[in-house]
Amino acid sequence: MLRHIRTTLLTIILTAIGSLPSVAVQEYDEQINLKALYQQIDQAIEQHPHFVAEREKQIDSSRELLLSESNMEKKMPIAEQLFALYKSYKNDSAIHYAEVCINIAEALHRPDLAGRYRALEARQCSGVGMYVESLDLLQKVDKSSLDRQGLTNYYEAWMHVCGEIGSHSQLPNGHQIYYGMQDAYRDSVLKVAKEDSEEYLHLKMDVLNARQQYQEALRVSNRWFNKVAEGTHEHAFAAFYRSVVYDKLANHDQVRYWLGRSALDDIKCAVQDQAALVMLAEHLCEDGDIERAYRYICFSRDCNLAFSPILRNYQVSSVINVIEKNYQESQDAKRFLTIFAFVVITLLLMALLYILFLLRKHNK
Repeated sequence: MLRHIRTTLLTIILTAIGSLPSVAVQEYDEQINLKALYQQIDQAIEQHPHFVAEREKQIDSSRELLLSESNMEKKMPIAEQLFALYKSYKNDSAIHYAEVCINIAEALHRPDLAGRYRALEARQCSGVGMYVESLDLLQKVDKSSLDRQGLTNYYEAWMHVCGEIGSHSQLPNGHQIYYGMQDAYRDSVLKVAKEDSEEYLHLKMDVLNARQQYQEALRVSNRWFNKVAEGTHEHAFAAFYRSVVYDKLANHDQVRYWLGRSALDDIKCAVQDQAALVMLAEHLCEDGDIERAYRYICFSRDCNLAFSPILRNYQVSSVINVIEKNYQESQDAKRFLTIFAFVVITLLLMALLYILFLLRKHNK
């Protein structure tokens, strides 16, 4: 009897302890309505041409201002604004205006700004597979001239290009070497970046996720959301990283919710460098919502092709192929059911006509 009581108490205690992490995590869960969110995304996709027109209007205004301005010091913030407008919109143009920023900075004898924009251009290049160009730019940076933000951008660019090369390396131990360099540069970013900066917060969440400290990662996520405005690309980035935490926690609905929030913000901001919507389409395909997944992946493909024509098509193609195959199979199944239903209805009508004929003949 005593043994039975001890066993029962132990079971209760272990169950309670085991439930603590999930209870702690649930306090951060958002009340969600996925159906309503998907409808908002559908509406935003329909309005996408309007959002693009607004972005183009801002770009045209800034471009005209840059051309009309002759003072180099006044040109610099305008060129920086054009780089920011193009950064997630059109890659080639972003690279062009990074070069413009570098040229203006050199004319102003500002090696700090020239170095910072070389680092930003390098990061832009590595994001679309231009690894040689990225490394070449980073090797031209005078690290000693950089301020805190410049160093953050510099180390972050190195971290990204090393990670990308590591993931694609075909050399023996290539993955291990470049991933080791990536980790070292990540540590450097975390040391120099401001603790409320986007660079620091998303890397801090990466580290916490790797350590399985998901509650702390969600606390960092809350800090991040407190400093970004909803409906901005910065908010979209924060939402994307929150979805990563819930993915680690295997929280099905929260993953889809935060990917959807991220995608919705980016669509409204005319961001063409789509990532969240691609991942959301994958999850919707897994859920069996094939038609919506197909619409989202086709929209993402068009956006990503507008951002960077060659590489983005390659990156999204594997996802598109899977979803297109499932979509085609679902369409084939619908066509089969339609034909089958038509045949059955036709046979039933013929049977009904035959019965009516027999009844008419019998009555006569």
